Amino acid sequence: MQGSKILAIEYFLPQNVENNKIFKKNNPSVNIDRIKAKTGINNRYISNDKETVIDISIKAINKILKKFPKNKIDFVILVSQTSNFRIPTSACIIQNRLNLRKDIIAFDINLGCSGFVYALRMASSLIESKEVNNGIIVCADTYTKHISKTNTACRPIFSDAAAATLISKSKKNYIGPFELGADGSGADALLLSSETNEIVMNGAKVLTFAMDVVPNNVEALLKKIKINRNKIDKFIFHQASKYILDNINRRLSLEKDKTFENYGKVGNTISASIPIALKDACTKKKISNNNKIIIAGYGVGLSWGSALIKWNKIL
Repeated sequence: MQGSKILAIEYFLPQNVENNKIFKKNNPSVNIDRIKAKTGINNRYISNDKETVIDISIKAINKILKKFPKNKIDFVILVSQTSNFRIPTSACIIQNRLNLRKDIIAFDINLGCSGFVYALRMASSLIESKEVNNGIIVCADTYTKHISKTNTACRPIFSDAAAATLISKSKKNYIGPFELGADGSGADALLLSSETNEIVMNGAKVLTFAMDVVPNNVEALLKKIKINRNKIDKFIFHQASKYILDNINRRLSLEKDKTFENYGKVGNTISASIPIALKDACTKKKISNNNKIIIAGYGVGLSWGSALIKWNKIL
């Protein structure tokens, strides 16, 4: 059996940073201390008018291609909900702009905060089928282009970012099993209004969803893999906000040293948040070779997913 592994992760954050002082200036009536206590987020990264999902994706992927030959890339999967185009497929444009081979697989996945886990399932399946050997998942969104400066529900939370993850064949399987799910009855909890072009979030619905679904999803994965949670070295979840993560950790009875969180540094970067957190955890030596890691993404859709990753040395 041909397995798969994560071989490299790189990410790109726009230069423009908006902190809570700027947010308060634009919204004088808000209680910024209360918002910071709930979100745990102080800085958001804001793409400029000329920076598109394709642009930031290419910047993240180019960091990978400095370490790995582009002629060995067999697929590109773009996870995004805010790409420049509905038609054509943005992954195809990325293939052309990077001058990748023309006999590769390229497609988009329209998913939010669960998107990395879904894409990882697709990528690992492609490699395990022996159809391909190496490929890139790039998670990128520019949510802030659809969040006005006075949107007090979303503006303090979401950041623009792109994260590129290189998945490669391996003699042993380092990725999976997975536990995925979806429930479109909760679609109105977070959506892009066609009338105002503004992202609208029902914070209470999102919180209730996260509290109900994520712990159960992780418990189901633990049951599937038949590994006691104490044997898991690290849990790395989608970096939604302090309040949501604190409650998920509480529901799962996870000690602080069992988790890794970086939302305070980068904000909520949608589907890019898990790969960014994995990269930061590795850089800070919070995870190491042979660690068993559970990742979990959850959000807009509503959709969710978790997976077991056995960590290996990355480029």
